[in-house]
Amino acid sequence: MQKIGIKFINLELNNARVVAKNLQSFILEGDYAISSILEQLEQEKMIVLDVSKEENMPEFTVTIEGFSEEGIEHILYKKESEAWEETTLEDLDLDRNPLWLIWTIGLALLGYFVAGLIETSAIYNLYTVKYEIHGLIAGVGALITAYIPIVGSVVAYGSAVELWHWQWYNALFIFFFYYLPLLGFILYLIWIVLKAFYANKWYRFLHPEFN
Repeated sequence: MQKIGIKFINLELNNARVVAKNLQSFILEGDYAISSILEQLEQEKMIVLDVSKEENMPEFTVTIEGFSEEGIEHILYKKESEAWEETTLEDLDLDRNPLWLIWTIGLALLGYFVAGLIETSAIYNLYTVKYEIHGLIAGVGALITAYIPIVGSVVAYGSAVELWHWQWYNALFIFFFYYLPLLGFILYLIWIVLKAFYANKWYRFLHPEFN
């Protein structure tokens, strides 16, 4: 866990409860009750937050940036040699981009490019053999069709099974495998959205000892 301090200045009463709810999910030690957070906000005390570098918390960045966009004046602190020093969001050592996410996107793009080349060959064969379209028109048409998501995979799958006599499962794997990393990325985005909706309960679920 990385400890980060935050202090609010001249916080308006109508913003205090919203701020308290946003901060609640980042307080894992001590009193995280809304009433306690509101009391600290009223007294302009520094509130200590727990930001997990291992679990990667982009929502912390989103929360702080949201405060800035709404004109809520605040100061961030980080611990240096057991002392709190003023800092900025950009200077905090936060892992905003999970390594697995970068690999997932990279693999999806690489798979999309490589599979697209194979699909182009299969679709070109379909155009020339079955539809008797030849030359540059067939080549350009095959290339464009191949790189249309899902459409290219479906057309190439049909061509490979019909004209190249591939087994259906081989064609299915070759032309659709790169969608798996993409599906993982989509599920991750859904996960982030769900966490954002239930931010004030999320850490209580993961850490029942704080309930």
